[in-house]
Amino acid sequence: MNEHATPPTATRRHPRAVFGRIQIYAQNNPRGYALRLFPLVFLAYLLPLLLVCLVLLDDWAVALPLMLAAVVPFTVIALIAVILMPRMMRRMLGTATLPPDTDPVDLLEAKRRLRQGGLHEREEVNRVARIVATQVDSKMNSPKTLVFLGLGAGTLLALWSLLAYLSEGAGADFWFRIVLAVVAVAYTVAFIPVAKRSRQRARDFAALYDSHHKKLREAA
Repeated sequence: MNEHATPPTATRRHPRAVFGRIQIYAQNNPRGYALRLFPLVFLAYLLPLLLVCLVLLDDWAVALPLMLAAVVPFTVIALIAVILMPRMMRRMLGTATLPPDTDPVDLLEAKRRLRQGGLHEREEVNRVARIVATQVDSKMNSPKTLVFLGLGAGTLLALWSLLAYLSEGAGADFWFRIVLAVVAVAYTVAFIPVAKRSRQRARDFAALYDSHHKKLREAA
């Protein structure tokens, strides 16, 4: 049980607190999270694009194959993600999983502790922050992993651009793919310093928390 009174409704409805509720659910129910995530992604992003495509083409004979070409790979990827999500979550988090009864408001405060430094006055928040610190300092969040993923995506997009250039020349499709490749690499380069700062703050908090509890045990 949490040791504090129920926070105001406005705090619980804070966007980060809502995201925290999703994060807690995802870590404890990864397959259920994937089953709910991909239909929402489809409705929010893919379906509007398909409808726009249909309106612009105004020809089912042309639009239907395009829609199937988009829906079928999306469905296959979604099914693979549902199957592999628990394994991916274990690989990302290890044993540092947020308990299912974690209060989203405590998680919000815990993340604030990592950004600002120092221990919180409530031990429950510090305990959650220690778990989050371990997650932030995981191998999956390391700069090397980010560089590998970012440059890998940039390389694949560059090859995709090359195929467009060889088949159609330097048209709009080619330049669109080039822009995507540049954005992937630029995002990686820009995000690496942020990831380094986040990991260092997480390590600082973990050291402070462990030192504090070591002193408490020695004093007991």
